[in-house]
Amino acid sequence: MAQLFDFRHPPFDSLSDVDHRRVESAADLAYFPAGSTVMAAGSPVDSLFVIAKGQMAEFEGSECRTVYGAQDSVDPRALISGSTGLDYRALDDTLAWQIPRSLLLELTQRNVQFAAYFYQSVAQKLAALADRPMQRELRPALVAKVQQTYITPPIWLTDDDTVLIAAEQMRARHCSTVLVRGPLGPGVFTLSDLRNVVIDGRNPAETPLGDYAQRTLHTVDEDAHVFEAMLTMARHTVQRVLVTRAGAIVGVLEQVNLLSYLSNNSQIVATQIERAGSVAELKSAADSMTRLVELLHGSGVKVTLIAGLVSELHRKMLARLFALLAPADMLDHVCLLMLGSEGRGEQILPTDQDNALIIADGYDHPQLAEVCEQFNAALITLGYPPCPGDIMARNPFWRRSVHGFRHALDEWVDSASGENVMHLAIWSDAVAVAGQVQLLTTLQQHLGRRVQGNDAYLGRFAFVIEQFDQQPGLLSQWLGHHDTDIDLKKAGIFPIVHGVRTLALAHGVPASNSYQRLDQLASQGHLSTTLAQDLAESLALLQGLYLKTGLQRRQRGEAVSYRISPAQLGTLERDLLKDALKVVRQFRALLRQRYHLQAL
Repeated sequence: MAQLFDFRHPPFDSLSDVDHRRVESAADLAYFPAGSTVMAAGSPVDSLFVIAKGQMAEFEGSECRTVYGAQDSVDPRALISGSTGLDYRALDDTLAWQIPRSLLLELTQRNVQFAAYFYQSVAQKLAALADRPMQRELRPALVAKVQQTYITPPIWLTDDDTVLIAAEQMRARHCSTVLVRGPLGPGVFTLSDLRNVVIDGRNPAETPLGDYAQRTLHTVDEDAHVFEAMLTMARHTVQRVLVTRAGAIVGVLEQVNLLSYLSNNSQIVATQIERAGSVAELKSAADSMTRLVELLHGSGVKVTLIAGLVSELHRKMLARLFALLAPADMLDHVCLLMLGSEGRGEQILPTDQDNALIIADGYDHPQLAEVCEQFNAALITLGYPPCPGDIMARNPFWRRSVHGFRHALDEWVDSASGENVMHLAIWSDAVAVAGQVQLLTTLQQHLGRRVQGNDAYLGRFAFVIEQFDQQPGLLSQWLGHHDTDIDLKKAGIFPIVHGVRTLALAHGVPASNSYQRLDQLASQGHLSTTLAQDLAESLALLQGLYLKTGLQRRQRGEAVSYRISPAQLGTLERDLLKDALKVVRQFRALLRQRYHLQAL
C-alpha cells in the first residue's frame, strides 16, 4: 500500500506520517469495469474514492458534468454530506482506493488544513488544483471571524407554537431555520423537520413545535475562526451551527451561507458594485468577478449559469460606472448599450468591450463626448481592453441620435456589404444597460420592420457563416487524428450564434441571448425542439471549453485564445467536441437550404 498510494496530492499531502499509516491500513483497492456505476444518486456514502488508474465521470441524468482521473478524489462534498445526489460511473476499467468516511471525518477534527480542503472542494474541483491557486484565495477567509460571515438573525418561537406558524415565519423571513424555547431548553426546527411532519401525516396547524424540535445544539462563538465552524459542521455532519455571544444565541450560520462566504459569491460582488463610489472601488469588484468565475467553474457550475451571472454583474457594473461619470440629468436623454457577446450575455472572460450610446433626438450636452471617452477609458482600467474595431461609445459612429441610428440601420440593410452585415449583427445583440430603454426599443422595432420577410437580405446576412468557415475539412480530420488545432469560434461558436441570430431576426424573436433565442424559436415552431436542444448543448460545450482553456492561459500569464489543441483534451471531451461539430454541420446544412446560400 505504501508504495502505491500517493500522499503527495491534496488533501493527503497535509497529513502526518502517523496519519499516512492509518490511511494505508484502512484503504482498500477497488476495481470498477468500464460502464459500471460507482455511486448512484441518493445512495449513502461511506467511503471516499481516490482514483489510482482509469477515469470516472459525474452524471446528472444523461449529462456528464465532471471527469475524474488519476489521483483525483471523487466528489468530496458527498463525504461531508453522507450522500450523493448524482451518478458516478467508470468511463473505462478503473482502480480506485476506497477510504472509510469515518476515518476521514476523524482526521478533519484534528487537522484544520485537511478539513478545510474538503469544504473548499465544494467551491472547486480537486482536479483543477495542480497549482492550488484557490487555496491562496481562501486562506484569508478561513482565518476570518464567524461574525464576518452571513449570520441569519434568530427567529424565536415556543414549544407550544404550531408547525404552521413556523412555516409561515420561514416563508416570510426567507429562512430555513427557527429556534424554539421550551421547558427542555432551546431547540431548532428546520425544513427537514417540517418535511417529517408532513410525512408523518400530522396537521401542521395543530402540531406543536415541541414535538419535533431538535434539542441537540451545535454552537460556535462569533469570535471563533471560520474554520472552527467548518470543523463543527464536518464533525457532526450538520448543515448549520448556532452562533453565540457570551454564551447567548445571536444567530444561525447555515452551511450554504458559509460556503457562499468562502466562494466570494455573487451577492458580495453585486454589493461592491452598488456601493462603489469611484472607479478604483469598481476595479475591486471587477477583480472579484474574475475570482468568482474561477471558483464557479472549478465547482462544476454550468457555463450557461456562469455566463448569466457574470452578464448580470457586468450590466450592473457598466450602469454604475456610467452613473459615476455622467451628469445626473444625462441618463434621462440617452441609452447605454452593450453589444455583441456582451449584449448576448455570453462573454464570461473580459476579452474586449463592445458598447454604444443612443441619444434622444434634439438632445445635446457639452460633456457628452468627454463622458463617453472617460467611460471607455475606465473600462480599460477595469480590465476590459478596447475593441479592435473601435465599437465603443467614444466613437461617434457608435454614438448617435435615434435618427442617426435609424439612418445607419437602413444603410446596413440596403447595402449588405460584409462590413455592414457585421455592423447589423453586432447591433442585433444590443441590450440596454442604463438610461431610457425606449430609445433602443424604437430602433429595434424599426429594424424588425425592415428585415422580417426580407428573405433576400436575410440570405446575405446568413451568408457570413460560409465566409467564416476557414476549416472546411476539420471534422473529417478530427475523425482520423487529433494533431490539428481547432479554433472554437470559427468552427462552432460563430456558426451557431450567427445562425440563431439570423433566425431570430427573421421571425421577430426579441431575445438577445442565444439560448433564449433557441428556446423561443423552438416554442414558435421555427426550429425543431431536438435541433434547438442539440445546438444549445453544443454551444455550451464549446463555450465551456473556451472558458476552461482561457482560465488556464490566464493562470500562465498568456493571452486568452479560441484556439485549442485537441490532443490536450480528455477522451470524453474530444468525443463530445466531435458530436458538437456534427451538430454545427447539420445546422449549416439547414441554413444553406433555407436561405439558398450556395446560390449566393
